[in-house]
Formats: sequence, structure tokens, C-alpha cells
Amino acid sequence: MPSESEAEITPPRRPLSLRYLFIAVVALFVLPILIWLVWGWIESARLDRALDALEARHEPLDVAQFDLKPTTPEQREASHLYAQAGKLVDDQPITMQHAAALSKSIETVCSPDVESSVRIGQSRMLLEFEESYKPVFDLLERASQLDAMGWDDGDQPARQSMQQMRPITLARANVVRIARLACTGDGDGAAHALLASLRLRRVWIGDQIGPIGLQTAHSLQSLLTLTTPSPAILEQIQHEYTAGADEATFPRWIARQRAAWLSYALPGAFSDPLPEFAERKMTPLDAVTTRAVRPLRDHRLVQELNEFDDAIAIAKQPWPEKLDATAEFATAHPRGASQSIRRGLLDTLSRPLGAHMASSALAGYIGVMTETLARNRASATAIALARYRRDHAEACPGSLQQLVPQYLAAPLPDPYSGAELKHRCDATGFTVYSVGANRKDDGGRWEQHSDLQVSRRGNPPDIGIAVQRRSTRKTG
Repeated sequence: MPSESEAEITPPRRPLSLRYLFIAVVALFVLPILIWLVWGWIESARLDRALDALEARHEPLDVAQFDLKPTTPEQREASHLYAQAGKLVDDQPITMQHAAALSKSIETVCSPDVESSVRIGQSRMLLEFEESYKPVFDLLERASQLDAMGWDDGDQPARQSMQQMRPITLARANVVRIARLACTGDGDGAAHALLASLRLRRVWIGDQIGPIGLQTAHSLQSLLTLTTPSPAILEQIQHEYTAGADEATFPRWIARQRAAWLSYALPGAFSDPLPEFAERKMTPLDAVTTRAVRPLRDHRLVQELNEFDDAIAIAKQPWPEKLDATAEFATAHPRGASQSIRRGLLDTLSRPLGAHMASSALAGYIGVMTETLARNRASATAIALARYRRDHAEACPGSLQQLVPQYLAAPLPDPYSGAELKHRCDATGFTVYSVGANRKDDGGRWEQHSDLQVSRRGNPPDIGIAVQRRSTRKTG
């Protein structure tokens, strides 16, 4: 124990120097900035490595790389003709009420139980519609007969515009012409009109529409049921349906969605900036905020790029495994209630289109892609079966394998099951179908409407083509 004299000479504690207090205050402000700078450097480096890896694999990151371009004078002429036809239909839109009236007329003309006078009257109504679209159909026919590959630069519809919907409008208008010709017995005329619609896929893909199939089931059924087109034109139609059943279409579409997403997330980095970005004026506050959230943005960009890699790998899986893999992926990466651009500044800057865009692209298109593939394969197989029956006195093949290779180059399996498409055949006709989205055989059952009718209630039990010969009418 210290003595009283020792206690008296112990020096008092000095108060904390202001210098140390200043250092502590400076560190309190500087340390977060240093952490932010290091975090930003790390995330920027991760993003650069991710993008470099994609470029090293020669992955297309510019949306324009997915647009086929004409390379010959004939292809450029076809592009110009399609563009002219598209501009004409802009002035003649088909309203829902008009489509409903036309659909009713088509069903009347194609029905075997309608009086001749009624059928003639409804056929005249369809013919009047055709006359109003005659310049459009003339251009469509001329373009159909040419080799075509995408849009020429001057004909390219503006990105993210309704101009990209023109091929759909052209196809819908052509439904009326196909139906009238088929249901009045003009086989070759209807077949050429159907071929013109199917060949629209050569300028079909855009930002607004995916690689979905045209509504042609009723047109094809009417063609095969009520007419006997020439073998040569049937082979051409079958070729178009087979080309529309390309396995590589889906993964390429997901890769295109990645490029479209990058054009928003990193405007101008790979794709030409959209007009909304080119015209946007950034305020000083926007610039500061953008810089502040950049580490978070880069972090989320890498997450999305990794998810897109997984989504593309799933899209490359065989059918039907990719259906199950897509469902698991969507569960692991929920898309949320909305995928529209968010209004909050922080989310808009760090996630321009929302979270899990790869999941949105994959799950959003897998349904329509599978149905399109199934319908195209059923249609191609139905035509091959019709050609077989014509050459064998309307006899039925023992199995669809008998169509290969003379009538079908290779078997076209059902994407929903991975197995052979279902078929039924007898003396009165035949049915070729896929088991559909419920992935069970419902006996070839579905509701068939005019191809103008785009709305429906739920998914059809099965998907296919049913041909029941009712009468022999004249060919084209």
C-alpha cells in the first residue's frame, strides 16, 4: 500500500488531447469512404471478369447481333416488300369486335351443316374483307416467293415499338384469306396463303414478340379436311413447320433477353442506347447517386449474369427435363409481383428492370415456347401423315415411325413427354397430338376455334391437328 507521501506525488491524469479526438472524428468519416472505395473496386473487378468471360466464350451481348440481315438483293427486296405491307396494315387494324365477327363468319363458311345460301353470304363478307386488304396480300405473296432473311436497315422496326407487331397483324389478316379459300375448296390457293403466313417468321423476332408460333391450327385443319392441295405445296408447308420446331430457338431467345437486359443495365456498353437513354439529361444529384450505388449495382449485375448463365444452360437441356428444371429455377429465383421498371431511384439505378430477370425470361416464355414447339411438330407430322395416306389409298401407317424417312426426315418427339407424338387414324381421318401442359394423354381433346381468336380459357388438355374428311372439293 502506497504511503501518504507517495500518493501526494502521483501526477493527475491528463485530459484527452483534442488531436486524438480530431483523428477519431476523421476516421469515423473516412473509414466508410475507404470501405466503399474498396467494395467498389472489388465489385467492378468482378463485373469486368464476368463480362470478359462471356466475351471470351464469344457470347453475343449486343442485341443487334441477334438480328438477321439480308445479304443478297433478293433478300433486301423481300425486306422492303414486308415493310411496305406492314405499313399498310398500320392503317387497317383488326379490332377485337371485327375479329369476333370474322371468326363467326369463318366458322359458318367452314361448317358442313349450314345452308348453302348462308354460307355464300358469309363467304361474300370474308371476300369483302380480303378486297380491303388486297394491296397488303399482294405484297405478302410477292415477298413469300422470295428468299428472305431479316430486315434491311431502312426497314427495321424501331426497338420496343408497336411496329414490331406488324408481322402478327399481317398473319391475322391473312387468316381470313386462308379460311375462305380452304372452306370453299380452293386447296392450292389456301395452301399458298398459309405458306405466306408461315414464312413471316423470317422477319418475325423482335423485342416485343418472342419466337412464338402463329395461330394456324384451324387453317391447317381446314386445308387438310376440305381440300386436296398438290403434293409440292404440302411439302413446302411441312418444311416451314419443321423449321419452326428448331431446338436451338429457345436458348438463343434467352441469350437475346440477356442482351436486351444489358442494354438497359449498361446502356451503350454493348448495344446502341435506346432513345430514352440518349435523350436523358442527368442532373448533378443523379450523377452523385449513380456513383454512390455503383458497387451495389455491379454486385447485382454479376448476380444476374450468373443467373442468366444458369437459365441458358437450362434452356439447352433436352425436353421435357427443361420443364422441370425451369420450375425449380423459378422457385429458387422468384420474379416478384412486377417486372416493370421500378420508380424508386435506388432500385432503378441498381436493378433497372427488377430482380431475377433470367428467371422472368425463362419462366415467362417456357410455356408458349413448349406449346409452339408441340403444335409445329404435330402440324408437320400431320402433313406427313396426310401425304402418306394419299400415296397409300388412305391407309393408316402402323406407327409414325413408318413416315421416316420418305415423308418425315426424322421423328419429331413430343416436347411435353419426350416420347413419340400420339396419333389415331382410321378410314375417316386422323389426329396427331401432343399430351399438352398437363403432360397426360387426354385422348386428343381440345377446343378448336378460328385462328383469329387469340384468347382462351386455360391451357388445352392436348395440342394437335385433327383431320376428318367430310367431302371431296375441288383443288386449287
